Amino acid sequence: MPSEFAEFIISNQNSGMIIVSRMLTAEVVIEELLLIWAASTAQEWINRIAKLHL
Repeated sequence: MPSEFAEFIISNQNSGMIIVSRMLTAEVVIEELLLIWAASTAQEWINRIAKLHL
């Protein structure tokens, strides 16, 4: 999916993508996403691909 997304954003704008490991619990993912949401703006995530490492 990341390679397809990278190809897509060459000619399109997207609100971004966060890749999450299946090994993480839903609770951890939710907590981390809430932290990201609180600490950043939507503009910072335009066309961005990031991995949630824990």
